[in-house]
Amino acid sequence: MFFRKLTYCTLFVAVVLLSACNREYRNIMRSHDTMLRYEFAMRMFEEGDNRRALRVFEEIQPFMRGRAEFGDLTFTMAQAYFRSRDYFMAAHVYQTYARNFPTSERAEEAFFMAAYSMMMDVPYFRLDQTNAHNAIRQFQLFINYYSHSPRVREANEHIDMLRLQLARKDFAIANQYYRRSLYLAASIAFRNVMRDFPETRFREEAMYMMVKSLFYYAHHSIRPRQFERFTNTLEAYQHFERTFPESQFLSRLQSYKTRTTTFLERNQPLTYNP
Repeated sequence: MFFRKLTYCTLFVAVVLLSACNREYRNIMRSHDTMLRYEFAMRMFEEGDNRRALRVFEEIQPFMRGRAEFGDLTFTMAQAYFRSRDYFMAAHVYQTYARNFPTSERAEEAFFMAAYSMMMDVPYFRLDQTNAHNAIRQFQLFINYYSHSPRVREANEHIDMLRLQLARKDFAIANQYYRRSLYLAASIAFRNVMRDFPETRFREEAMYMMVKSLFYYAHHSIRPRQFERFTNTLEAYQHFERTFPESQFLSRLQSYKTRTTTFLERNQPLTYNP
């Protein structure tokens, strides 16, 4: 019985406090005192109420320009967007702060967080990766501007992770070409993965798949074109063998190598000796 009464009392107090808070919020939203609304929004942010803080920040921002508190408002607004997982707006406002207050002690953090927010807004690798490219550029700019920052190492790690995602997407596209029997397009796409992302962990498999793509491209070519294209296949295989002599894929390529060399031996181009 005692605990039931305690629960009712707790709920009653919570309802009263919530009602008072809502009343204060409504009064603030009707107020024309910009600094009063600013202080309320900052308090809401400190208490973790990002929704209300942002609502007030967005309304008073135009009236705060030129005031000493405008920098604090902009930075706190970016933080509130980030905590609300609105990474697009967070990146935009962090960039605005870094651009408008380049000498501020928080400019470095704003610059970094703009890139980090862009990275957080990167979707699944099979979707459009424009945000990944933007985040890489922003991290690279951060490294260029703040080369002695302790966060340079972290920025480089994020760049590596984003490049891995881009490589994964390009590798998946190349595989799609292969599965659709578009072997020339597949061979070019796999080659591009190796060219654009030489450090990627997909390099070995991309080279292996390029050899297979070249083989099937040659195999399905018209007769006059086959010798040249099988020659390209053999050269690609030999390059793979030199680059990855211990690769697990070598055994899988043996049949392709045998069929390629057999064709080339039996179909030597005619030479003319006058």
